[in-house]
Amino acid sequence: MGENKMIKLLNILREIIINEKIVKVPQEVLDNAKDAYDFISKNIENIKFNSPKDFKRPYIHPKFKDYFKLKDLKNQDLKISIGFYNNSNDGASARMDTQNDVLLLNLDKPIDLEDFEDNIEHELVHAMDPKLRDQRLFGKMYTKKGAEPTGSTFKGSLDKNSPGKIYKSEFEKNWEKYLKSPWEFDAFTTPLINKISTNIKKSPDFKKILIQFLSDINSKNIEDIINDDKYEKMPWFFSKKEWKEENYPAIENEYKSELYKIKTWSTKPTLYKRFLKRISAEL
Repeated sequence: MGENKMIKLLNILREIIINEKIVKVPQEVLDNAKDAYDFISKNIENIKFNSPKDFKRPYIHPKFKDYFKLKDLKNQDLKISIGFYNNSNDGASARMDTQNDVLLLNLDKPIDLEDFEDNIEHELVHAMDPKLRDQRLFGKMYTKKGAEPTGSTFKGSLDKNSPGKIYKSEFEKNWEKYLKSPWEFDAFTTPLINKISTNIKKSPDFKKILIQFLSDINSKNIEDIINDDKYEKMPWFFSKKEWKEENYPAIENEYKSELYKIKTWSTKPTLYKRFLKRISAEL
């Protein structure tokens, strides 16, 4: 990379606009996710037995009524319950119903603790988001931006090519549009940037390599990045999983998934600049 491009990128990374930061879910709220995961794991058969296929009528175990207590971005109190459903035809593992304040978990999609925590953080960002909580504001933005968030208004359509399979908004119809939508950009950047910043602080020598990576992804395809020797250890920085050999296949898959999101944002310069500012604020 040329010196001028590197300087320009460094300037962007140093530029922090007060309103251009990730949405912060309080750590004390996120800490409750592990307790929820442990309880669900120990009681999974009973919870599955009580869980319907229809996520519009979820099963809410008494333990999880008003389980997460926090404030939204307008500083209004929130009490978020956890609801369960069990549907193999549903592509999502988690959803957020902002009208009823229920974080919906699909028990047909078993995941490990670290991915569970990422899902909880993602959905709680949705819960805090006035763009979704205010239906008038959402309507105006949806008209302009599209990409209805799954779980918000529960609209869906049957896929004609796969009878019985329900597609929810752009979640499965247009993934790139989905990732670029205002609400999904907020919800995806929070856990992603938190993982990167936490791991870079463990190994600060990799900060320069990360900066190079954030520049290269603009001009190179994902396979070039994956096969570049200087980024050999980069996958570890994109995961909460323990850095040990047996975790590498899962970490590599997570890395590829996150690379796709970043590459998608990089195709829209204004959006990618916002991503760089957000990650800069946390490094």
